[in-house]
Amino acid sequence: MESTVAGAAAARVAAPSTLERWAPAAGSLFAVLFVAAVIIGEGLDIGYELPELTQNFATEDYQSTAGLVFILILLSALCFLWFLADLTATMRSLSQGMFASLVPTAGVVFITALLVATTTLLAPLFNIGHSVLEGADPKSTATAYALLNGIALGLLGLAGIAGALLMSAAATVAYRGGLQPRWTVVLVVFGGVVAAIGTWVFFFPILLVVLWVLVASVRGTIAYRRGVLNPLR
Repeated sequence: MESTVAGAAAARVAAPSTLERWAPAAGSLFAVLFVAAVIIGEGLDIGYELPELTQNFATEDYQSTAGLVFILILLSALCFLWFLADLTATMRSLSQGMFASLVPTAGVVFITALLVATTTLLAPLFNIGHSVLEGADPKSTATAYALLNGIALGLLGLAGIAGALLMSAAATVAYRGGLQPRWTVVLVVFGGVVAAIGTWVFFFPILLVVLWVLVASVRGTIAYRRGVLNPLR
């Protein structure tokens, strides 16, 4: 009788929920939503110099587009955390060392810095709608935007570093666990270095981290479907 109860309890623990089964695929959804937000954000055509910013802020409508970009980024962040929970469980099932412990920390810092950077960059745009600057001076808002843009780039640089650490740590643990060959670790670490350095100057190197998440998500989903890994062990 006792063995039957124990066996039933073990079966209940082993059965993953729907959220757990689909967690690896959440990384792909994160990548799609983030890239969609970037494409839409590129269409804002805000400008860079203060006179151009002031003129655009006095005549253009940015509220609706900025709101859409923010929603997409927020949804992508939720998907990333869903993916990160599964990735963390997988890493800890393979190793209890430093690199496995670094994965969740680096992942949380990455997505937090990315979300705060986006919020910082979009915040002034929510004041600008229907070709009329609502209750604010265009030059003052343009000046604030230029200042916040610099802060957002700094936060983006932090996200690049955290993303590089996430990529490198996860790839190292996966290699030691026999899940991928050595050359892929070298490639991931190189991409991480480019992302960590490049994001302090340009935005687009951060997409290397997004690409890594997409690849890791696809590989993880295939591995789970083949029974190589168990979700959230």
